[in-house]
Amino acid sequence: MADEHTSPPPAHSAVPFTISSAATPSVNNNGPAPSPGLPPPAGGKSWLSAFVLWLRSAPRLLVRPTSPYPARDARAQTQKQPHSIPRGDSVREVIETIVFVVVLVLLLKSFAAEAFVIPTGSMAETLLGYQKEVTCPDCGLQFPINCSQEVDPSDGARPTHVYACVCPNCRQRIHFANAPREFGNSNKDSIAISDPGWNSGDRVLVAKFVYDLFKKDPNRLDVVVFKYPGGNDFPLSGPHRNHVPMNYIKRLIGLPGETIAICGGKLYYLSPDKGPHYEDYEKAQLNPELRATLWKKEHMHIDEAADLFRKGQFQIIRKDPENILSMMRLVFDNDHLSRSDPASTDRWKYEEGGWSALGPHGFRHDGRDSGQTDWLRYRHLLREFPGRPALITDVMGYNTYQSTGHSPLLGDNWVGDLILECEATLDDPQGELTLELSRGVDRFQAQWDLRTGICTLVRIANNGEPQKLESKPTAVRKQGTYRLRFANVDQRLVVWVDGDLPFDNGVAYAPPEDLGPRKENDLEKPASIGVRGASVAIHKLKLFRDTYYTIGGAKQGMPHEADIHNFDPLDPDRGHWEELRDPPFVTLYVQPDHFLCLGDNSPESSDGRSWGAVPRRLLLGRALLVYYPFSRAGRIR
Repeated sequence: MADEHTSPPPAHSAVPFTISSAATPSVNNNGPAPSPGLPPPAGGKSWLSAFVLWLRSAPRLLVRPTSPYPARDARAQTQKQPHSIPRGDSVREVIETIVFVVVLVLLLKSFAAEAFVIPTGSMAETLLGYQKEVTCPDCGLQFPINCSQEVDPSDGARPTHVYACVCPNCRQRIHFANAPREFGNSNKDSIAISDPGWNSGDRVLVAKFVYDLFKKDPNRLDVVVFKYPGGNDFPLSGPHRNHVPMNYIKRLIGLPGETIAICGGKLYYLSPDKGPHYEDYEKAQLNPELRATLWKKEHMHIDEAADLFRKGQFQIIRKDPENILSMMRLVFDNDHLSRSDPASTDRWKYEEGGWSALGPHGFRHDGRDSGQTDWLRYRHLLREFPGRPALITDVMGYNTYQSTGHSPLLGDNWVGDLILECEATLDDPQGELTLELSRGVDRFQAQWDLRTGICTLVRIANNGEPQKLESKPTAVRKQGTYRLRFANVDQRLVVWVDGDLPFDNGVAYAPPEDLGPRKENDLEKPASIGVRGASVAIHKLKLFRDTYYTIGGAKQGMPHEADIHNFDPLDPDRGHWEELRDPPFVTLYVQPDHFLCLGDNSPESSDGRSWGAVPRRLLLGRALLVYYPFSRAGRIR
């Protein structure tokens, strides 16, 4: 799209420049000549030279002497003669300093960085919008729930009171004391607590210069801020509503010219040189109306690359270790057990061997060598289905809020990508320690030889034959406590030892042809810890799942709708598990000079699946960090 410039400033402007709609500053020739000490402007960088010139001279406002006659004052000081500073000059200095600071802040806001407040939950729990912080009265877990529609309802709707939720850890139903009476009457098992009140969304700092100044494209999986291009009612909707900018924050998934696929919660891409070519972009260069609407969903050529996806031409999008940590969601924390229904959180069970309980939350292996590995295994038990294990699904506490018009989302999609972490205390560094994660027909293991510290990654297929993938030395070879984490995410295995990454970004593996869950693995033992001949104590056991991207909203339906209708996570025979072996998918084409952006909280996100891509000209910058609240402050990954 051609740049639209503001009117040129008059010849007497101090630093004249205009700003295009693509946020690419340009200089008008009416400005002052550059300083002899500066190199001449190159290309379209005259505005930068003018700004640097101003910036070099401006600090004198802060450091200049307080008297207009420094030489005379110096002589007066030498002669010890009193000298009074005129009051008018002192006031003028203060005003000049304030003006300088204000101008500098405005320039930084325009070109460098700007602060934004997150209002909604589309990026939860990476970034939080308006939320209520709930402490489960049964297991003690603290978790946030969405209350955006109560505090800041969209589209002028009336506020909707959030009055109940479900604990994602122990599945205890919770309602607030001000909930409607009929809710308490019809939910006798729900526990009443005081309404905790709402908290503001995260405050984030956005770098606005990163992409424009360095003339570089965003990186895949960057968290970016952009102006909303519009919806189905465009041009009634668009970058502004009632003269107020509509800024969105999402994760960037698709780059210009790529085709993106969503399948089984995973993301895949087909590079422009291998994917289909469409003439939309070329036609748009000659058609301003088409150029203005090329971002719309109708130009994403939905499912036109379906055959290429079925033939395996797409590549999976893999998260790096930092992204994994940012996007993993809690399944179960063994430090938070149910008091009212202990059986529902008695999920880690040991078989015969050297295992025993160590306090209410830990386990110990006595070091006996039985000639085989002794296993401590996890089963996903749910309060509402006593004694019956279930597949792990895409439940997140943030989405379990209940209000008029919204029921808790308790997981409608199987998630096979898991992350297991624990603290392991070695009494005597000998024997073997294994962390295991199951997915479909495969079981994946991180095996430590405790005498040498060597960690070996192993894949065990359904034929029972182990396949060694790779080995690396680690620090787990001495007496002491180690923080271990093992992830099977995006067809890659990643290991952490006290925060270090012995396998760097991880070890990739080829996916099986059958992608569906298996009763003997995903239902009976999705996660396990094994010990052979080692004296080990296990504490702080936590199990997480990866973020799941739904296909809802891309073709039809809503983002929160299940990918497999009538899916039952408890019943392998009648729960439509066979459909997960070849799950439904959608392909979306990203036009040149556009990006596809999706929310981390896929079931509750209005994003590129629903309305289309983001034109480069509407990209504002990269979200760098959360600066408030202080408890969540840190870099955005």
